[in-house]
Amino acid sequence: MANVDISNLSVAELEALRGSIENVIGSRRQTELVNLRQAIEDMVEEAGFTLEEVMQAAPPKKRAVPAKYRNPADPSQTWSGRGRKPGWVEELIANGGSLDDCLIQ
Repeated sequence: MANVDISNLSVAELEALRGSIENVIGSRRQTELVNLRQAIEDMVEEAGFTLEEVMQAAPPKKRAVPAKYRNPADPSQTWSGRGRKPGWVEELIANGGSLDDCLIQ
């Protein structure tokens, strides 16, 4: 890439240059998007799918982790043991309880 010395350009010249650069970027961006879409369509066709099938394909869902602990005071509240401790677990531990007391058998 050629080094262009812009330090001696006037504000008007810099504004004109910026406008030219924005036009070229917009044009090149559009061309690259068209080329990219064509490349993707070619890959999809080669694999035997349609673009619509690929775009509608759902990512694999995360598996639900079964509950490992149950609140002794409210059996509807459970926790898998992963992530942040729920309030009832924090309260249980603060009051001297143990997670072992809440294990689901």
